Amino acid sequence: MHKAFKQFESNIKTVREMDALYHHLTSDLQLPNDLSDILRSQLVYAVSALDKLIHELVRIGMLQAFVDQRPKTKKFSGFSISLATYNNIQKSSQQPLGILPFETPAYFFEQEIIVKHKYLAFQEPDKIADALSFIWEEKQKWQKIAAYFNGSDDAIKKELKSIVSRRNQIVHEADIDLQTNRRNGIDESDVKEAVNFIFKLGETIFKCCTAENPR
Repeated sequence: MHKAFKQFESNIKTVREMDALYHHLTSDLQLPNDLSDILRSQLVYAVSALDKLIHELVRIGMLQAFVDQRPKTKKFSGFSISLATYNNIQKSSQQPLGILPFETPAYFFEQEIIVKHKYLAFQEPDKIADALSFIWEEKQKWQKIAAYFNGSDDAIKKELKSIVSRRNQIVHEADIDLQTNRRNGIDESDVKEAVNFIFKLGETIFKCCTAENPR
């Protein structure tokens, strides 16, 4: 899980470097071009970094539970696998390693996780909490997370929803207001705040998920 968080840190670092680029082009070079898409891309990539982090934490945590290195949650115990995966797990656990030594029971289980979660987006508060239930039994997840922010769970969820909503406007609607047919404005300081919020949220979720299983 630490490797997943390090990747998240790296992804956010890249997002913040784009802010330096924007500032250089607009303030230092004073280019007349509209460079606001750099800011928009920061929001998109920051949310993507959080999404990727949740995917990785869940994948790694579920693998740890599968090999009895982590407590199995109720949701984990209800995770369904295909008959093909079940057969592969059974076969690989009953015979010595052969030509393909990486094809262990854990390998086949991991492939099932990847296939099942591949097209899921873990960005909205409810989706994140549901995904984390595979590895974290805590019932009041957002209250636990909000404690790190010294705020309420409703406020944290509202902030995340706002950022994700703006991200969706950019990705799915070209950030164009459907009423005026004009592009929405975007502010550099607002983007910085959003990226900082996403980083702290990812860091907090990582801490919560590794509190009892520091791997």
